[in-house]
Amino acid sequence: MENKKQSGFALIAKPTLILTAICATVTLLLAMTNMLTADKIAENAALKAAESRKKVLAAQEYKPLDKDGAVYGAYDADGNLTGVVITTVSSGYGGKIEVMTGIMANGEVSGVNILSMEETPGLGAKGKEDGFLRQYKGYDSPNLAVSKDGGEINALSGATITSRAITRAVNEAIEISKTYLFTVSDSDITAATGGKE
Repeated sequence: MENKKQSGFALIAKPTLILTAICATVTLLLAMTNMLTADKIAENAALKAAESRKKVLAAQEYKPLDKDGAVYGAYDADGNLTGVVITTVSSGYGGKIEVMTGIMANGEVSGVNILSMEETPGLGAKGKEDGFLRQYKGYDSPNLAVSKDGGEINALSGATITSRAITRAVNEAIEISKTYLFTVSDSDITAATGGKE
């Protein structure tokens, strides 16, 4: 009877210890991989954001206007503010949607780009397409809505939730832009970014 108890314990304990060792090893390897790739991932994200800024509002130079890097001022060759580029996040059907919106000095949207989204391929993921995003160009009201809600933005077929999420993000950017347009000076930038331009 004693041998049966010991052999039963051994049958359970040995696989448990092996599985624990495997999990610990995999966790350690994942942590090491993350440490080795974190800088490269951050660098790639920064490059993607810089390219996106150029896409939504062409400018000679961009300067951060807040500590989080969500708002950038766009400047011409003479150093005049030509608009702002604002990154906002909204919740879509599949998760968070990170939207970058360019807004000219007159308050009109110059362009919209999706930085990241986890929407359904073939449906909500179509929100990344230029044909859909071009609809926001020229608007200056933070009260945009999709057509199903009586608004001017034609919702993506089968992806109304995604369309509403992108529209909310653009509305938020337009609202935020009012704080920065016509009121930004170099001293404001220095104060907002903690002394870094």
